[in-house]
Amino acid sequence: MGIRIERIDINRGGPLRNDFSFEPEELNLIYGYNETGKTYIVEAIIELLFRTGKNTPWIINRTRAQEPTIRKWNPRGKILVSGLENDTTVFTSGSRKLEDFGSSDENIPDDLSRLMVVRGGDTRLSRERDGVGDRILRTYLSGKGILDDIEKNISQETVKKAVIEGGIIEAKQTGLIDDRLKIQKEIEFLDSLQQKVDENASLSTVNSLEKTKKDIEEQLKKLENAKRFKAFSLNSELKKLELEKNTLPSGNELEKLGTDISLYRVKLSNLKDIEEKLKDIADPEDNYEWIKAAREEYLSHPEVPLKKLFSDRIILSLLVLFILLTAAAGFFSRPLTLISAAGALICLILLSRIRPEPVSAPAEMRRTGIEKEFHRRFSRELTDPAVLQVEYQKMEKKHFHLESLRESFRQMNHDIRMIETEIFSGIHAFSGENVNADLWDEKIESVRKAKRDIEETVISIKGVLASLNVASDSYLTEAPHEEWDQKMYLMLKDELESVTVDLDREKRNIESLKTDVSRATGLNSLDIRQLLTALKSRRETAGNRYREITAKILADNTVYRAVCEFRSKENTRLEEALESEEITSPLYRITGRYTGLKMDDEGYLILRTPDEESYPLERLSTGAAEQIYVALRTGFAERSIGEPAFLVLDDAFQHSDWQRRKNLVDHTVELARSGWQVFYFTMDEHLRKLFDESGKGLSKIAYRCVTLN
Repeated sequence: MGIRIERIDINRGGPLRNDFSFEPEELNLIYGYNETGKTYIVEAIIELLFRTGKNTPWIINRTRAQEPTIRKWNPRGKILVSGLENDTTVFTSGSRKLEDFGSSDENIPDDLSRLMVVRGGDTRLSRERDGVGDRILRTYLSGKGILDDIEKNISQETVKKAVIEGGIIEAKQTGLIDDRLKIQKEIEFLDSLQQKVDENASLSTVNSLEKTKKDIEEQLKKLENAKRFKAFSLNSELKKLELEKNTLPSGNELEKLGTDISLYRVKLSNLKDIEEKLKDIADPEDNYEWIKAAREEYLSHPEVPLKKLFSDRIILSLLVLFILLTAAAGFFSRPLTLISAAGALICLILLSRIRPEPVSAPAEMRRTGIEKEFHRRFSRELTDPAVLQVEYQKMEKKHFHLESLRESFRQMNHDIRMIETEIFSGIHAFSGENVNADLWDEKIESVRKAKRDIEETVISIKGVLASLNVASDSYLTEAPHEEWDQKMYLMLKDELESVTVDLDREKRNIESLKTDVSRATGLNSLDIRQLLTALKSRRETAGNRYREITAKILADNTVYRAVCEFRSKENTRLEEALESEEITSPLYRITGRYTGLKMDDEGYLILRTPDEESYPLERLSTGAAEQIYVALRTGFAERSIGEPAFLVLDDAFQHSDWQRRKNLVDHTVELARSGWQVFYFTMDEHLRKLFDESGKGLSKIAYRCVTLN
């Protein structure tokens, strides 16, 4: 008796409104429309009987690479199965699954659910392009894929593809090959390290370099003291120069002295010009004082005849003219007559006033004396007061100009004395000497040169002091025995640097050697003997590991080559299995056309007809391929399990045409007759009728139909 489901109890859930309890027969049809719980029961059977999740055909949770194949119902219930153990086995959500019995029963393959369940009308056995694939064929037709399992243990492709000739392994540097190469390099490193240890056993070079370095450092120390004293001496000299510089006038002071000297000379030149002008101007003082007094005397007496101030002949002429105009205008214009008459009247008045009055004898004598003196002083006649007035104005102008020049002369002379005093005082302040004006420029220039010399010396000393690079708190105030010799100092510094580099290199070599040995051995010790012992031990360990990996590579490569050899024989067995009665009989019975199968070079199935025509399975129509998949499932199951079991078909024939459906139903009935237990779930009315006709018409098998509401 094969594996058989004795009872199914599914608690209601999802679209299943009532608990589902069912004691199946050999051929079982579960019929129901949408939302009656048909799919829920199928998925509950899958979850209760088989493994679900990663690495199975039944994915519940969506992943990046795969969509879910069943929904996450978390069904509750139990299924009783016989044929696995002495007693009936109960399967629940937390119990063992059918695949777990494979270790105790060699007839149960690992991919049992792939054969025994057709889900959602998808009769294909795999996701390969022909719906079967090489892996499925080897699993169900060639001893459960033993060679594949053996090959799985050789996980590294580099070992499989390695070429071994003359003790040399040639392969891509990954995995064990890479590990072997790393250990080989480690061995080479350890060997080279041992060689370095042997070559660097003497420390005489280090001792010699250390002595040379010490001697140079002592000489440099003496020169350092000399340099410190040199810096002190230069700093002292610098301070003296700074003090000397501070006693000299500043640049602004010298600039002011230069400006004052220039101003002094300009004013002195101007003073000479004024002096020359004063010499060129005749002294008008006596004439100015006389004409000033004569003018007052000459014009102050009323008896001075006015006829000399204004000519009477002119007035008489005007009088005659106005009388003639008055007579003539009487014939032409009255206004003109009036104007002419007024002019004549004015002339008569003037004539009456300028009549000479009698002059007294003293006044006449004074006027005569003034006229004579005027003629003597100015060489011209004094004919009337106007002449006297004109000459007076000339003399007054000369008098004021002369006074202005004299005032300018006095003021400029005063300014020159003041500037001269400041210049003398300024030069005396820094020289202590009274320097003549002719030597002022020379004295100032000498001071400027002295300042420049001091500044240049200060800059030079500061440069030397900076080059010495000695801090002020490190100055040495007492002279050492050594003289500062910069050339010797630099030469010794270079020599010290060279010796130091050589010494450091030698020490680093030794320390690096110790470090390398310590790192290579993992021993943290300064004892060279312990390190050498650890190095030897490490070398032996690496050699043993190298031999182990090499042996592993050689063994795996040999096994892989043997697997490849056996696989070629396995292909022959697969071809024989595909031609077996268990495969070809249901194939022809269901399709009525194809009588044989074979694999192409890529492991895909080719169908063959009695006329020796070939058709790739992947190119058949959906309905035709569906028949092939059902036939292969039953054939593979019979060869794999070796005895009848059960099949769960969820609308497995829905894509077939009506004629093929009849063949598929008849084949299903034949399976039930031969001992297979079949569960067919459908919502198709036509398929229901076909099962009812075929199932109820056969008395030798039990047929049961359940309708879900």
